[in-house]
Amino acid sequence: MESNKIRELYLKFFEGKGHRVIPSSSLIPVDDPTLLFTNAGMVQFKKYWATDIPLPFKRATSCQKCLRVGGKDSDLEKIGESKKHHTFFEMLGNFSFGDYFKKEAIDWAFEFVVDVLKIPREKLWVSYYEEDIETRKLWERYIPSERIVPLGKKDNFWGPAGDSGPCGPCSEIYIDFGEEKSCGKPDCKPGCECERFLEFWNLVFPQYDMQPDGKLLPLKRRGVDTGMGLERIARILQNTETNYETDLFYPIIKKIEELSGQKYSPYSENSGFFRIIADHIRAIVFLLDENIVPSNEGRGYVVRRIIRRASLAGKNLGFREPFLYKISESVIKTMKDVYPSVLENKNYIEKILYDEEEKFTYIIDSANKIFEETLKDISKKMIPGDVAFKLYDTYGIPPDVIEDLAMGENIKVDWNGFRKIMEERKAISREKSAFSGNIEKIFESEGIKETEFVGYDNLECESEIAGLYKEKNKNLIRIVTKQTPFYPEKGGQIGDRGIIENEEIKVRVYDTQIDEKGLIHHIGKLEKGNLESIKENMKVKLSVEPEFRKKVSINHTATHLLHYALREILGKEVRQYGSYVGDDKLRFDFICFSSLDDEKIKKIERLVQNKIFENSNVKVEEMSLEEAIKKGAIALFVGKYGENVRVVHTGDYHSEVCGGTHVKSTGEICIFKITNYSSIGRNLRRIEAFTYQNAYLYMEELEEKMKKVCGELGIPQDRLVKSVINLKKEIEEKEKSLRKYKDLVIKDLSERLSSEALKFNINGKETHFVGRKIKVENVEDMGFISDKIVDTLKRVVVLLGMEKDKRIYFIMKVSEDLKEIFNAGKIIKEISQIVDGKGGGNPVFAQGSGKEPSKFNDMIKNIKERLENAEKSRF
Repeated sequence: MESNKIRELYLKFFEGKGHRVIPSSSLIPVDDPTLLFTNAGMVQFKKYWATDIPLPFKRATSCQKCLRVGGKDSDLEKIGESKKHHTFFEMLGNFSFGDYFKKEAIDWAFEFVVDVLKIPREKLWVSYYEEDIETRKLWERYIPSERIVPLGKKDNFWGPAGDSGPCGPCSEIYIDFGEEKSCGKPDCKPGCECERFLEFWNLVFPQYDMQPDGKLLPLKRRGVDTGMGLERIARILQNTETNYETDLFYPIIKKIEELSGQKYSPYSENSGFFRIIADHIRAIVFLLDENIVPSNEGRGYVVRRIIRRASLAGKNLGFREPFLYKISESVIKTMKDVYPSVLENKNYIEKILYDEEEKFTYIIDSANKIFEETLKDISKKMIPGDVAFKLYDTYGIPPDVIEDLAMGENIKVDWNGFRKIMEERKAISREKSAFSGNIEKIFESEGIKETEFVGYDNLECESEIAGLYKEKNKNLIRIVTKQTPFYPEKGGQIGDRGIIENEEIKVRVYDTQIDEKGLIHHIGKLEKGNLESIKENMKVKLSVEPEFRKKVSINHTATHLLHYALREILGKEVRQYGSYVGDDKLRFDFICFSSLDDEKIKKIERLVQNKIFENSNVKVEEMSLEEAIKKGAIALFVGKYGENVRVVHTGDYHSEVCGGTHVKSTGEICIFKITNYSSIGRNLRRIEAFTYQNAYLYMEELEEKMKKVCGELGIPQDRLVKSVINLKKEIEEKEKSLRKYKDLVIKDLSERLSSEALKFNINGKETHFVGRKIKVENVEDMGFISDKIVDTLKRVVVLLGMEKDKRIYFIMKVSEDLKEIFNAGKIIKEISQIVDGKGGGNPVFAQGSGKEPSKFNDMIKNIKERLENAEKSRF
């Protein structure tokens, strides 16, 4: 049975059982800082169990895109060896929120597997949480008791999907591939690591809400959360040896065979490399499709790591040039009918992938050189953990490559030290990302609900306090109310500021944030009253600072206009990468494959300004994401699919899916001024700009500076440009004259130093040494002088120093014919310690500086001794 048919049958089956079919959400979890990626079908439904917010449905079913890379659920390291694990996979699931529970979940699972998929019941085994006797009894109605296996918490207690949230006991369904696949142990059964049993459906019964401290509280709504891996059920129904021969992977495998000239077999020695590439390219395509591009941190780092791991696997199949972008086409062909966006973004995906792999190919080619340089600084037969981590983290050399290089040199790597540093970095990352990690709860209402945001049309409202928290190590508190006009930080827009007050208290709100449960936290300081004054259900008035909101909204609408202008001027492949929308300025990061110069920036700025002068209406509509995309709206950072989204229309020329706040018309922006543009990575650009009052103040400041310059030069403003051009010419002429004079001085000094050179006889050849502290303007001048000395004397060692700001600066130059005997870089590194300094360089040129100029003569003496010793040992 084809995978497309399996998806269709599953969703229709549960739709027939009263479930709402919900499309897959993004791989980026919305408003959930506990997760880097969506790693299970239940992620988009977490709050339906954890809170008692009104439900849009009590039953749901979906086919969810999932990624398990990083964190406790990561499967990355298993890929290659495993025949059943994946980084990217699709999870078929059915869900109950306070509705049906274990009996119905088990009944329907058995019905679907046996009656719909026609899998023989005699091949089925199940496991259950050893303390969950209720589940065992339910299964005994369908499966003989000898094929019902109790397992412990490690195997049959699921969740949470992150550091906190819904969790509970679970029951897994296995297929038995037969005794011939067994490990041969008498107790071989589900839970064994051999190839006999394959778990393909996990029925989870969420009934607890795990807190960040590990405490289990009763879930607001107990329910059902099931997950069946599409790749595994396809393997069963298509009767393949591994997941990689199913119709989801085999087209990719065939493409790798075609490009590499090697043949794939589940049993061949190279099968692991085929599996790594086939698995990783699917993850890569879907990550790039969601605008997650390679970088050195966060989600972008994950993409980079997966690309590099796949590229390395390709090296073992004989690939020497970028190849992954070619293989991505087979993924797109396979998945385009289910996920049309991958086809729409095909060119974009291939370009990003080619650039990243090309860059990594260069890194790998350079890895040997980097490794050799690293070994020079290691005295023992062990690469320390911190050095190994630097090779990995700074230079991007993967651990397996480091291991291979080390083995080639017959040395070991301190992987324990490496892992310790890695864990420290992860701990720092977790601390930064954990929303509630540094918050002390003072009180929280029973059955606290998702905060209702009423701030699109109102800047004030009255509501009741539902939660109070104190930030550890900070003199700040957090207040949660049932309703709020305060917009929380999301999508690049910073959180609102304002006042929360009544007769007893007054809190000045400096920031507004939202947590994974949908609770909006107002963060600020008490200006009136004390913590004891704040009571549960206390009525308060919430007021957003109007001018602050206005400025932020102006900047947010301006980013939409900028996005529009970029796509008009640079091409439709421009994609937003990130943004900052504050009250002071805006920053817009974007992916762009074309060059950006002053002329294009001018055109972009002018187009934005023209749209402001048009005073176009800014309208907001609510609709399904599917409808929004059909109407041409840009939807790059959407966290949930299938539910209504806000579409912001700017005139009749631009539409974006956006949850932020905006002005009513573009004319309210008044002025748009680009202040800076730069490159922040390969194909990544950044534009910074001011609007409204800040743009005016910026231009006013520029005008004042221009007046000041004109005053200093004694010229009228209308002649400034011409005068500056003339002045520049005069300066250039004077610099030429000074350069000529300086060249004469340097020539004279170098000739005098050359004539005073000491002579040594090394290896039967006359060798010279020039060592002197001289008076010049800068280190560059010492370099010029040393070059001339080498040109004059040929076989020579030069050590020059200059004193400046109570420090000694020095350079060492060695002629090419002496570099094997006197390595400038190594020598300077050693002798710079004489003057309490540091230095280094290559074999023919090195430089450094030190804190003790008076000891520079000792450096000269050291070089003379080295030359004398070399003279004595000549042959």
